[in-house]
Amino acid sequence: MVEEAALADRLGFDEYWVGEHHSGGHETVPLPELMLARMAEATDTIKLMPATVNLPYDIHDPFAVAERAAFLDQLCHGRLILGYGAGALMSDMIMFNADGDDQKPRMWEAVDVIETYLEAEEPTDYDGEYYSYEDRMIQFPTLQDDPVSSVAGLTSQSTYYNAVKGGHRPISISFSPMYAPDNPAAVSLKEMGEAIDEAAEDTGRDPDDVREDWCIAREIYVAESKEQAVKDIKEGAENYYQYLFDIGLTDLVKTDEEQSRDELTVEWMIENFPFIIGSPEDCIEQIEALYDEIGPFGNLVINHHDWGLPRYKWDQSLEWFAEKVMPTFQPRKGPRKYAKEQVTTYEEPTPDEDVFEI
Repeated sequence: MVEEAALADRLGFDEYWVGEHHSGGHETVPLPELMLARMAEATDTIKLMPATVNLPYDIHDPFAVAERAAFLDQLCHGRLILGYGAGALMSDMIMFNADGDDQKPRMWEAVDVIETYLEAEEPTDYDGEYYSYEDRMIQFPTLQDDPVSSVAGLTSQSTYYNAVKGGHRPISISFSPMYAPDNPAAVSLKEMGEAIDEAAEDTGRDPDDVREDWCIAREIYVAESKEQAVKDIKEGAENYYQYLFDIGLTDLVKTDEEQSRDELTVEWMIENFPFIIGSPEDCIEQIEALYDEIGPFGNLVINHHDWGLPRYKWDQSLEWFAEKVMPTFQPRKGPRKYAKEQVTTYEEPTPDEDVFEI
């Protein structure tokens, strides 16, 4: 992972994320901040984010999370992005007593604790429903004045609404389908976008501006052709998604609640999530199609895997994505936002920061 972060840095990707998992035997980083601290030493400009710290777990005291974040931001010279979530694997949630009805309220209060103490300039009390502290402050603040924060969601539109309302970037997970009209258990990208738009309007902001902060993770792999890409990833993708199904995530992947597990093949997922795979031209076309279907979004995140492929294949995929796909989109803004700026300023607009992460 450290070598991949260094490669992504050299190739011009904006961000590198590391997740938190404690069970399942497949994803094995228990504390992403430790890995990010190592990556900070091996990289120069790429921003780093725990994706995510699962705040309701009883191993996470939010004051300690804030303290770790402040110290890590110093270590990476102001390149930290804060990442929050309510939980990852169900087995993790059970292990750390985060599977109750208070899971999301506990997460949002923990976020408030973190923000309170990252901003506090003197010893401060906090008295909440779940967390209480007396006379505390962080002795070593973040290097950044106001670090960007992100919140991941999966099972509820309200997470996206509340994330935007609270000033956080919303994150969509890689296996959230584009549409799920006949599966009430799944929240689709289309529904997430609707919640983001509603929150933007309710807080007096332009939805296109807010969508520039929306981070959408997808399975992305660049090869000589789509046929070669499917051949390369098929076995690894099957193993990975069988793992996700085995740990209880099957219902969140379906677009129809009546679908059987046998119908959820890699070929079906490629078309319905969708995956973004194939030649550089294929990937450009698929990204544009996703953009047209769900509306503007500012950040595309590669869900990077091992999947048993030779290392050079993944490196080649990242290199081709950076060299042959990213340039098509990096200057892009939401179409209405871009047109509006040209009309009102009659100047060539300055592009927003690059829109691709890893």
